[in-house]
Amino acid sequence: MKDSGVVRRIDNLGRVVLPIHLRKKANLSENDDVEITINNSNQIVIGKYNSLSGMNRYFDNVAVAIYQVIKGTILIVDEEKIISSYGIKSFSYKKGEVISLELNKRISSIPTMVPGMKLVGNITEENPLYIHPLVGRNGKQIGAIVYIYDKDLLENVSNIISSYAIFISEMLKEA
Repeated sequence: MKDSGVVRRIDNLGRVVLPIHLRKKANLSENDDVEITINNSNQIVIGKYNSLSGMNRYFDNVAVAIYQVIKGTILIVDEEKIISSYGIKSFSYKKGEVISLELNKRISSIPTMVPGMKLVGNITEENPLYIHPLVGRNGKQIGAIVYIYDKDLLENVSNIISSYAIFISEMLKEA
């Protein structure tokens, strides 16, 4: 079903103001990056740009590298879905699965340990989690590395995950 459109005029610099109700519906905030494409019907399509998109293979390698050092289960997520999963419980967490609202809220916070929570669909993770946000080039949290573990979280383990998160964030700033 197609929403009724809003008519806007393009100014002399090619700008168009997107009405607030459309920005809210598309989850667009001030300073967000947008991707502009043209579909097969020559319609201009504007959507929220995710700088983590298209890097799945890279994130698969990062998840494997972290796992080789600390074991457990590693998830790399953006604001909406799982990008990569590797490790002991990775069979429960498939690429492309939509993450829970609870996990989405944790992405926009500081690195944190959680005793367990709903991650995707109807799966509530009983094991403790360590969640470290990934920061995009505009300084906004755009995803996270999630570590599911079954023993105490050692300081060096959280430092390893933090190092990878910082490295990824710095790479995204330069992209």
